[in-house]
Amino acid sequence: MREKTYAPLKEKFMPTIKEAVTKAKVASYWKPLATAYNKLPGVKKQNPNLDDYVCNKAINGLMTLIKDEEAKIRKDPMAQVTDLLKKVFGAKK
Repeated sequence: MREKTYAPLKEKFMPTIKEAVTKAKVASYWKPLATAYNKLPGVKKQNPNLDDYVCNKAINGLMTLIKDEEAKIRKDPMAQVTDLLKKVFGAKK
């Protein structure tokens, strides 16, 4: 799912993220901080582009929520509340 949805989600999310980051005035702090952090040995490198960083985190969070909901639907037939969910996840009518 991620391969097919990531680019369209990023395209939809990015204008809102850019607006929020600009409004909060945090990008000017983030880039120097992330750049300095990335120079430390042994740390997981962080994206110094705050818009991309926030967008990636938002999409990853959304994907986690979808994964958790899918697991719930597969485990509990009572969570298959629509005809489409019943069709996709195999509950009998």
